[in-house]
Amino acid sequence: MRKITAALAAMTLTALLSAGCVERRMTLVTEPEGAIAYYNDKPVGRTPVTFHFTHYQPGDIRFEKDGYRTLRVVQPVKVPAYQRFPLDFFAEVLLPFTLRDRHTFEYTLEERKAVDVEALVERANKMREEASGPSE
Repeated sequence: MRKITAALAAMTLTALLSAGCVERRMTLVTEPEGAIAYYNDKPVGRTPVTFHFTHYQPGDIRFEKDGYRTLRVVQPVKVPAYQRFPLDFFAEVLLPFTLRDRHTFEYTLEERKAVDVEALVERANKMREEASGPSE
């Protein structure tokens, strides 16, 4: 009887300890849509994209899209009160339900401007002449 009670207590404790959870999700939106998004140098998909994250640290976010300048930002993520010590233990382990923490960030990409190659070459030649000084 004592073994059955101990086993039942262990199973109950395991069930209680595995019940709590925090689901962290981040959504990245760009104007225009369809940019490839990277979070801490790992591709997460094309915008708009939603993915799970683990730590509340400033994330290194990068967006790439043809015809637009690459955008790189360090995005801080607000830490909710229940994820600060000592409440984080209860939120992660003891609560009998899942807490959902969602963050959405929006960015605008700048169009890449076309380069006038002839004007660039002309400017380079002029600078080369100025740098070489007067001829003797």
